[in-house]
Amino acid sequence: MKKFIVAVVLLAVLVPAVVLAGCGGTKVPAGAIAAVGSGVVTQQQFDAIWKQAEAQYKNQAGAPPFPKAGTPQYDQLKASIVNYLVQNEVVKQQAAKLGVSVSAKDLTTRIQQITAQVGGQKKLDALLAKNSVTMAALKEQLQAQMLQDAVKKKVASQTKLTDAQLLAYYNNPQNKHQFQAPESVDAKHVLVKTKAEALKVQKLLQANNTPAEWAKVAKQYSIDPGSKNSGGSLGNFTKGRMVKPFEDAAFALKVNSVSAPVHSQLGWHVIEVTKKTPATTRTFAQAKAQIRSTLLYTQQTTAWDKWLKTAMADAGVKYAGGFDPATLTASPSASPSPSAT
Repeated sequence: MKKFIVAVVLLAVLVPAVVLAGCGGTKVPAGAIAAVGSGVVTQQQFDAIWKQAEAQYKNQAGAPPFPKAGTPQYDQLKASIVNYLVQNEVVKQQAAKLGVSVSAKDLTTRIQQITAQVGGQKKLDALLAKNSVTMAALKEQLQAQMLQDAVKKKVASQTKLTDAQLLAYYNNPQNKHQFQAPESVDAKHVLVKTKAEALKVQKLLQANNTPAEWAKVAKQYSIDPGSKNSGGSLGNFTKGRMVKPFEDAAFALKVNSVSAPVHSQLGWHVIEVTKKTPATTRTFAQAKAQIRSTLLYTQQTTAWDKWLKTAMADAGVKYAGGFDPATLTASPSASPSPSAT
């Protein structure tokens, strides 16, 4: 939950936003860093997020030092916070046009959930204070996040998929591997250092091929720490996951028979295959739900990116000097070559 709070107040740093060039200067009101459609982003809003970023860099274990002014990292952080605040303002204005809102009840419920998850109001207050976040700021940032989620849902609701599109995806040769399950086996083994030990193990297991005996022998003789305490079980696996000599023997072995010793670079194996599962291909009916989920995610993500880019462009964002993200994140131009003398 601590990470969640940090993610909310540093959403700008963690989630890239749409970056569009804007004009700086005269059309941005005093006290603002950006004019966004019918609204503004204020210097005060920026300073609050910046202060939170400083606190979280300081308090988060393993975090790098806070970026120094004049460095690319400093400018990138500055641009990210501007993008975050501008995007929030654009979404807020567009949400009103779409008839989308976040109720006071929903916001209160979300705050209550967070409070319970961190262990109560006192712990939440301490966590917020440590990260230079006021309760009012948390509510504002949560509301912005919830509003964006609601607008995303509204945009996503316009995405439609037909059975023809789903079938085309299923029949595309590039997607066939998604519906195929290769042959696999369930196997167990006892791994020892020498062939003589392997022959002894083989004899014991052929004489009494029961789960109880496998558990006893594996625990006593096996040098494989991953399976010796589970009756030698290796679970289910497909080709390409085990060392080749072991794999070749396992896939050739009949079910419920104990193998002769098999040598690999790991040592000597005595193997039993308990189950074989042939390769299968799911039918379109079986794969349909997965395909719909995959395509919906892709199309909804594309629709959101397109919608947001259009909304940002329509807002005609103007930036105050020193706050244009495109300028802050621009690659430095190459130095001119010295003239020949």
